[in-house]
Amino acid sequence: MKRDNLFWGSVLILLGILFLLQRLGIISEVAPYFWSLALIFFGGWLILSVYWRPAASEEERFVVALGGAKSVRYKFSHGAGQIVISGGAPVDQALAGSSAAGVEETSRLDGDRLEVRIEAGASFIPFVGPSDGTWRFHLTQQVPVTLEVETGASQLKMDLRDVSASHITLKTGASSSEIILPARGASLLDLEAGAASIDISLPEGVAGRIRIKEGLTSLSVDTNRFPQVDSRLYQSPNFDTSPDRAEINVEAGLGSITIQ
Repeated sequence: MKRDNLFWGSVLILLGILFLLQRLGIISEVAPYFWSLALIFFGGWLILSVYWRPAASEEERFVVALGGAKSVRYKFSHGAGQIVISGGAPVDQALAGSSAAGVEETSRLDGDRLEVRIEAGASFIPFVGPSDGTWRFHLTQQVPVTLEVETGASQLKMDLRDVSASHITLKTGASSSEIILPARGASLLDLEAGAASIDISLPEGVAGRIRIKEGLTSLSVDTNRFPQVDSRLYQSPNFDTSPDRAEINVEAGLGSITIQ
């Protein structure tokens, strides 16, 4: 991604210059102190970044226009750090977000469906990530949407209570995630998780059906709302007749999942 290329490219250029100067004999006398000086430099850079961040007005901001689309399909890829996804995009906008030094965003209209793809790297890289260290993206609430999110070592907060999301796919590794599902209509969450801690909330009045495909280190389901039917199935008594319902498929290895 652009931000990863910027960071690692800068590191490689700096190392290349220092090794070249050493080969030319220009810094031969200080070569033994190179790594100590480098560690001091990068340590100071990291500490300084805690106290100095660009003001919000200095950050790049972007919007993706809805452009008459009748539905939107989102795909988010996030490397590490913190990311927040919620509703609240401005009228006639499919997506609004803060890109800092260069989130990669692509979009195209396929018939009457808008395809939006966002790639965001580590949010904690000094001077490069968002001012508060968190990527924030706002989705449209005007049309139905589907959503696919892939995260690595991340802290994810996803609040979709006001979003008409019919299908949500979450693939996550060693992460911590908080998910609030839509409050209206029928939705499906397909969850694939590794060593993750995940809290899933269904808004008041939403019926639920929860299928567990793989064993978990820890699983906690609110059986007052979603009685246990068998060893791998929990379901609200009124699931089949409720206009507002959420189906959740969980495939996970080591991890902790709470559903309420």
